[in-house]
Amino acid sequence: MKHRWRYWWVWLLVAAYIALIFHNSLEVAAVSDAVSYKVAYKLLDILKQFTLYTSDISMFNHYVRKLAHFTEFAGLGFLVSFAMHLCPLFKYRFLNFAMFLVAIPFMDETIQKFVSGRSSQFSDMLIDGSGFLCGAFFCYVLILVILDLAGCIQRGKPKKSES
Repeated sequence: MKHRWRYWWVWLLVAAYIALIFHNSLEVAAVSDAVSYKVAYKLLDILKQFTLYTSDISMFNHYVRKLAHFTEFAGLGFLVSFAMHLCPLFKYRFLNFAMFLVAIPFMDETIQKFVSGRSSQFSDMLIDGSGFLCGAFFCYVLILVILDLAGCIQRGKPKKSES
């Protein structure tokens, strides 16, 4: 653990990603809604090619917004899990994980409570937490696969003969 802070940059990446999440939460409702409707219409164009279509654009936009919450926090979960693997902030990794799993969605929804036209919803915190857990799980599995492949490569190397 002597050199664990040589990976400090990964926590800067996590902080930058959290800043992006908070920046999105600070957008007023009209701007946020315009962006999500633009995404919803683009997704509908793609779905039409597969003969999937809905005429209720407002309901579809609602689901796009919820999916945005999920994916935004899945990215955070992935980054936090990766950062914890390289250099945990606290001695107990669970504290690292729990702090980000609970605190960031709570702060995100609190920010939205004070932004014009936006609201704070407990259901969004649950969606955020679910996305975080999925992203963290994906990172954990990816790390296990990479470590397993590295182990296979290491085991496959011939031993050097002692002469």
